[in-house]
Amino acid sequence: MESFVKVFNEFEIQLLVLLSFTLQLFLFFAGNLRRSSSNRLLRLSLWAAYLGADLAAVYALGYLSRHQQTQQLVFFWAPFLLIHLGGQDTITAFALEDNNLWLRHLLNLVTQVTLALYVFWKSIGRHNNTELLISGTFAFVAGMIKYGERTWSLKFGSITSLESSAAHRYRKEPPQGTASDVAPFVGDALESMPSVLDAFSKRTLREPLRGFVNTIDDCDQMIRMVRLQLGMMYDDLYTKAPVLRTRTGVILRCISEASVIVAFALFHVSEKQRYSKADIAITYSLFVGCFFLDVCSMFIPMMSPWTWAWLKAHKCHALARLSLFVFYCDIGYPKMKLRWPNSVGQYNFHSWRLSTDSDLQPRTCTQHIMILLRKLFVDLFRVEQKKLFWLSKILDTEFTDVDIMILEGVAEELTDLLSSELDNAKEWTHMAALLSWLQGHFVLDFGMGIIRMHYVTETYLRKYASDSDMKANAGLMEVCRKLSEYMMYLLVTHPSILPLSISAEAALDGFRTLEQADMYSAGLDPSKETLEELARMWTRLLLYAAGKSHPGMHAALLSGGGELITFAWLLMVHYGVGNSGIIEIQLTNKDLAQQVNLGRFYAFCVPPEQQSDPFFGKQRARNPVTGG
Repeated sequence: MESFVKVFNEFEIQLLVLLSFTLQLFLFFAGNLRRSSSNRLLRLSLWAAYLGADLAAVYALGYLSRHQQTQQLVFFWAPFLLIHLGGQDTITAFALEDNNLWLRHLLNLVTQVTLALYVFWKSIGRHNNTELLISGTFAFVAGMIKYGERTWSLKFGSITSLESSAAHRYRKEPPQGTASDVAPFVGDALESMPSVLDAFSKRTLREPLRGFVNTIDDCDQMIRMVRLQLGMMYDDLYTKAPVLRTRTGVILRCISEASVIVAFALFHVSEKQRYSKADIAITYSLFVGCFFLDVCSMFIPMMSPWTWAWLKAHKCHALARLSLFVFYCDIGYPKMKLRWPNSVGQYNFHSWRLSTDSDLQPRTCTQHIMILLRKLFVDLFRVEQKKLFWLSKILDTEFTDVDIMILEGVAEELTDLLSSELDNAKEWTHMAALLSWLQGHFVLDFGMGIIRMHYVTETYLRKYASDSDMKANAGLMEVCRKLSEYMMYLLVTHPSILPLSISAEAALDGFRTLEQADMYSAGLDPSKETLEELARMWTRLLLYAAGKSHPGMHAALLSGGGELITFAWLLMVHYGVGNSGIIEIQLTNKDLAQQVNLGRFYAFCVPPEQQSDPFFGKQRARNPVTGG
């Protein structure tokens, strides 16, 4: 052990520099994966690498400033540590909060640059090698530029920058006719990005977004355009894309890359015999790694439709074709794989009730684990079950692929809401009784209504899972289950995005009476029409929740692979529906006084004869329907 510690102490700085470089490689390639992935292991690894990369580089700079380096080459690595602190083009912020702390990063920039200068200043008198010192100076310039790019990008993505008139970054419109080379939705997406930024900045839009009317009748084009815009917003919030779209950013990037090339040339011709071969090899590795990442980084801006439009405007046809190729390939914004969102979270209330309902049996490994842990903590240590809710969030939450039927259903349901001029209460021929019962629960608390409807849906789907007629509609059954479990997932993991009156834990803990839910689920007949109405009910609940959600939450959720509710929210923004638009969406038309108001849609219109629900009537005096 003593020998191991001795060897580690001898090569500590070498190991730290290699660790810092390895983490940068991981961040570059893995950082681009999270844009369309909600994988927990990937997110945890990125979080550890994001924090560890800065920690390793800062610690290594501190090490260099404390130790005397007379014969070693390690002083030359200080600029590379600044380059590493500058981060990668694919990930500047792990979460939206990192952007809001850009001033702290600016302070770190000043501190670490000063520290690196101090390391160089100490080494000037000990290393009489002009080429090496000049080479380090050029590398130092590249390091300061890289670190400055990261701080600048964080400032661009901060809430303060978004809420200020920062939309000028999009004000230059793409040239007319460029969209015809790819698809109409690309040009519409680019033209309406200033308004999309306004929506994310919590500014109320007074009219539908520009350019969207061209694709309003094409569901596939609508979906692709909204997904593309979510991808571009992710780039602006969590990568260096907004900096690299500016003239100053491009010039600084060219200076940085030219400085690295000059630094490498001077280092290669300099006298290096006095230094150890291991240190020389590490230095060459740092240069090669820097070149490799810079070359790969050149393709990042080429993936953006902004680059393609800019090249078309400036008649750079060869580069525009290259940008178009990268745009279409799998590493960019593939036309057939615009994965926003790529997956949806799933949470089944069945898992939470396993320990209290003896009629339910565990179906998965995580459910068996939850039962064992509950028995251990609740029975042995006398811990209240509701205090284990955090554990259920981790073990009982799963992710599944987004069904294209869900995305099309969201777009079609919103179109139906906008195009409907008459009372659509008669449409709910199979769900009228269930809707009449649930409306009171939704008014009392949206979360309680979600839980009850989820329970009814799960009971209904399990009851008729083996029915021959229902098997023919397996796709619809899967859509209903995914939407039901997704709304439960939002309730338990992202409750702040829903219009709740009480906490998710309190709503789950308060769900005790199942007789009425069983009765209403038994009243649903096994038919395709019932499944279609059930899917529509869940879709409208999703639209209602999206319309009431806060734009800042959607900006934060983009860092985790995107959410279905964010897709629904931005789609509604295009139509001017929701709190960010000019048309308010309410849950029901139960309060007849609200029907005289203009500019309002109802997710559910209940016939007057069904508005005398006994449960709701008892609560009417204290809980009038206010639309959420």
